[in-house]
Amino acid sequence: MVSSLLLPNQSPLGAVLFLLLFLVDITSFHGVGDSASSTSSFAINATRSKDGAEALLNWKSTLKNHNQSLLFSWHGNNPCNFTGVACDDYKAITHINLSRLGLRGTLDGLDFSCLTNVVSFKLGNNLIYGSIPSSIGNLSKLGSLDLCVNELSGNIPPSIGMLKSLHSLYLCANNLSGHIPQEIGQLISLLELDFSKNNFIGLVPASQGNLNNLIKLHLSKNQLSGPIPTSLGKLGKLLELGISRNVLSGFIPLEIGGLTSLLKLDLSSNNLTGSIPRSIENLKSLSLLHLSKNGISGLIPQEIGSLISLKSLKLFKNNLAGPIPTSLRKLGNLTILVISNNTLSGCIPQEICDLRSLKFLRLEGNGLSGSIPSKIGMLASLMELHLANNSLTGSIPSSIGNLTSLSVLYLNKNAISSSIPQEIGRLLPLKELDLSNNHLVGPIPSSLQYLSSLKFLSLKTNNLSGLIPYELGKLISLSIFKVSDNHLTGHIPASIGNLANLTVLLLGDNKFFGSLPSEFNKITSLVQLYLSNNELEGELPEDVCLGRSLQYFSAFNNHFMGPTPTSLEDCRTLIRLSLEGNQLTGNIAKAFGIYPHLYSLDLSHNHFNGELSWKWGRCRNLASLRISNNNISGEIPILGEMGSLLIELDLSNNGITGQVPTKIGLLSHLQHLNLASNNLSGSIPAQLGSCTGLLILNLSKNEFQRSIPPEIGNTQFLEVLDLSYNILSENIPRELAKLKYLQILNISHNSLAGSIPHAFGDMLALTSIDVSYNDLEGPLPNVKAFNEAQFEAIQHNKGLCGNVVGLQKCNSIGSKNHNRFVGASITIILILSFLGILLLSCILIILVIVNHHQRRVINIKDNKWANDSDFMRILSYNGKVFYDRIIEATEGFDSKYYVGDGAYGIVYKAEILEGRIVAVKQISSSCEDSEIIDLIPFEREIQALKNIRHCNIVKFYGFCSHVQHRFLVYEYMERGSLRTTLNDDERAIEFQWDKRVNVVRGVADALSYMHHECSPPLIHRDLTSNNILLDRNYEAHVSDFGTARLLRPDSSNWTAIAGTIGYIAPELAYSAIPSEKCDVYSFGVFALETIMGKHPGDHVSQECSLSAQIQLPILLKDVLDQRLPHCRLRHRDAQDLVLITMLAFACLQANPQLRPTMRQVSRELRVQLPLEMPISTISLEQLRDLNIEKFGSFEGEGNLLSI
Repeated sequence: MVSSLLLPNQSPLGAVLFLLLFLVDITSFHGVGDSASSTSSFAINATRSKDGAEALLNWKSTLKNHNQSLLFSWHGNNPCNFTGVACDDYKAITHINLSRLGLRGTLDGLDFSCLTNVVSFKLGNNLIYGSIPSSIGNLSKLGSLDLCVNELSGNIPPSIGMLKSLHSLYLCANNLSGHIPQEIGQLISLLELDFSKNNFIGLVPASQGNLNNLIKLHLSKNQLSGPIPTSLGKLGKLLELGISRNVLSGFIPLEIGGLTSLLKLDLSSNNLTGSIPRSIENLKSLSLLHLSKNGISGLIPQEIGSLISLKSLKLFKNNLAGPIPTSLRKLGNLTILVISNNTLSGCIPQEICDLRSLKFLRLEGNGLSGSIPSKIGMLASLMELHLANNSLTGSIPSSIGNLTSLSVLYLNKNAISSSIPQEIGRLLPLKELDLSNNHLVGPIPSSLQYLSSLKFLSLKTNNLSGLIPYELGKLISLSIFKVSDNHLTGHIPASIGNLANLTVLLLGDNKFFGSLPSEFNKITSLVQLYLSNNELEGELPEDVCLGRSLQYFSAFNNHFMGPTPTSLEDCRTLIRLSLEGNQLTGNIAKAFGIYPHLYSLDLSHNHFNGELSWKWGRCRNLASLRISNNNISGEIPILGEMGSLLIELDLSNNGITGQVPTKIGLLSHLQHLNLASNNLSGSIPAQLGSCTGLLILNLSKNEFQRSIPPEIGNTQFLEVLDLSYNILSENIPRELAKLKYLQILNISHNSLAGSIPHAFGDMLALTSIDVSYNDLEGPLPNVKAFNEAQFEAIQHNKGLCGNVVGLQKCNSIGSKNHNRFVGASITIILILSFLGILLLSCILIILVIVNHHQRRVINIKDNKWANDSDFMRILSYNGKVFYDRIIEATEGFDSKYYVGDGAYGIVYKAEILEGRIVAVKQISSSCEDSEIIDLIPFEREIQALKNIRHCNIVKFYGFCSHVQHRFLVYEYMERGSLRTTLNDDERAIEFQWDKRVNVVRGVADALSYMHHECSPPLIHRDLTSNNILLDRNYEAHVSDFGTARLLRPDSSNWTAIAGTIGYIAPELAYSAIPSEKCDVYSFGVFALETIMGKHPGDHVSQECSLSAQIQLPILLKDVLDQRLPHCRLRHRDAQDLVLITMLAFACLQANPQLRPTMRQVSRELRVQLPLEMPISTISLEQLRDLNIEKFGSFEGEGNLLSI
């Protein structure tokens, strides 16, 4: 080609020059082309820049606050000058960072297709709401997306999986819901993923195991369920894994040991079970391991000592057992060790004292025994030490004085029996010290005076003696001081007046004497003051409520005298005032004012005079009013707004006159009414029958006249009725026989006539009667209380007869007269019956002729049903027809008829007849092989199950035994188990508050029936939400009870722990013998689960340290099922929910003796509990405290709500 360009006679040099010129021309030509291309690219980017500016400006116009000054720079066509926007060299938008600008609006108006060059998009910490648009998938170059801390809702769009370049994805702290899309697994470049603090449901996507480059995965604080996917074990580069505060279930997978790079692992606050996998020893780099608040059981593995990088280990609130592993001594970097609230046993290992970096050590709430390690003083960095609620013995080691960094020390609720060492005075930073509920002896050490930072000091419930050291007056920071229930003596020191910051002062149950020092009046910020059960005298402190903050004031059983403090008259913060058992004086109407929050007022056994004040009628929250044994006169006033909430009214032993107001019937929740030993007259008001919750009614020693009102028979729960020493006349109303729970009846010293109603023979609960000094005659009722009564209880009547010693037997003449009367009655009845049958026969003959064909059809159907009813008879164990019918209906127990798993078997649905559906529970083979007893000896047990009849217990139809199958037949429930309903959002929303309250009441009634009305009592042993079935009308039916009684009494299934983890009473950890109180505990868990919508988990634990209490309290409204509206909660529903929560906490007492009986719970659930404050402000801590304060011990059958 080049040679062809040579001209004739052209020299080679010229040819070279010509070639160079040619190459220059070509180069120039290409330069022009590149310039044109560059110009074209610039134009395209300029267009995109303009489009991006327009997209941002259009979006700005949709914002609710687009005029704010932070976006003033957003104008014109150059977005590179916009605040929070960055561009590349070609002015294409690449970065958008508008975090923390307070922007409010949606993302719907933002055209993402105009922002395709954006690599970073950050809108965190704003007020963006609405959903994430699916068009966000257009940001194909996006590497970082941050939408955290906004108000976004709805689902994550599947188009998120198109962002292949994404390495950081933050959607935390929004209101996003639905399932996490599987498309997340396509983001293979992802390094960090944070979806925490949302409302995501469903499973953790297994596709996340494809994110091989992931280093951070945070899914905490959602509602994710199901197991932890084993595919997460493939994320070998993962540094942080947080899935806490969800509802995950199942075991911790062994594959977790494959995360060998992991630094932080947080799986706390879920429903995980099983043991801690030993593969965890592979996580050598782990610095944080949190598995708390689950149902993890088994031992703490020794392999945990291999995690030598560990700094924080939290395993609290699980079911871990066994000793604390000594291998923990290898964790030299550990600063936080929290394994509290488990069932750990054994001693605290000395090796734990080798953890010299430890700052927080919490072992409370276990079953640890032995003494506190003597080397505990070696933990010089320790800031908090919690050993409370164990079984520790021995002494407090003096080496504890070496913990000079300690700010919190809790040794309460143990069995430590030494004196308090003086060395504690060396813990200068100490702020909280609790040594209560031990067996400590000796004096309070004066060295405590050096703890100048101390705010909380509790030494109550010990055996301390001596004086309160005067030097304690130097603790001017002290806010809470508790030394009640000891053997302290002497005067209360005047230096106590220096403690001006005191809010709680408990000095009761000691041996203090003398007057209170005048300096006591300097303490004006008290919220709780307890001086009761001492030998104190003089006057009460005048300025006790000067600070207008006093809520609880108790000074009963002392020798205080004189008037009450004037500051009490206007102390509107009062909740409880107990001044009984003193010699206080003054006009009761003038000394006390109106207290809007007052719940209990007890002024009994004093010397108050005057008339009852109408002001108390405006104490609308007053539930207990006791003013007995004073010198009160005048009439009973109208109690006004207080009436509907009052539970107890005791005005006995005064000089009250006049009649009982008829409006007493408005006291609809009254349980205790005692008006005895007054000068009341007139008739007993019939309106008392409206007080259907009454348990005790005492109107004795008054001047009531006329008859006993029959309406009293409407108080169906009445246990004590005392109408003695009045002027009552006429007959005893037979309506009193309706009082099935009545235990004590005293109607002596009246003028009652006639016979004792024969129906009294059905009052089986009666244990004590007194009908003496009346005009009664005739036979005594045939019931134990009358048959075994002392003669003194029936003497001085007109003509009573019976088998009581000292009483004449009912004579034969009376019997003959009775027989003659009965014979005449029978004759009349026979004649009338004959005439009636004759008339009925005529009518039936006509009907037979007219409806002959229809009658034949009906007879055929009736016969068929009668035959099938025979199949249902409980003793038809080997009835082949019955067996074949079940096998045919379930097609040999085919899985398509599967309903669920019950105790000891699988439940199937079977249609025996057309429209006749039953539940068939096939006993599992593990039971069949060796545990089923011979059928003939066990016939009585099956018969007992058949005879159980209660509207809230599933009906038991029959039992069938065959070579191949053994099964039970029960009533079928349409809505399935309570757990199924609670786990389904749509059904849970339909399951409204009133239905839930009714379910709790129904189960309580069923358990009360099983425990108290069955002979012998029946214990359920496995009450869970899975064993509560719901019918079409959401009525509760307890199922799977008593099934264990189908097993051999000497089998392992009889003595082993029965029940479901999370519902088992704690005492079964050390005693395999069940009692009714085990059912009570399970009921408490079930009740909370019903109103919370899920297993209560954390809230089952009742023990909270002060350090936990001083955090932000958990409100009741926040733990109620969030799927139901709270803002429009009816007042009655709110009252019921508060009552259920309080009763549930009572049932969850660790000590079974402190739990109520189910009969008590059943009764209390019919009571309308007064609310002292809106439900939106009530915390769980308050309900726990009120539960302890109001309910107390349940060793007897008393009323729970008595104050």
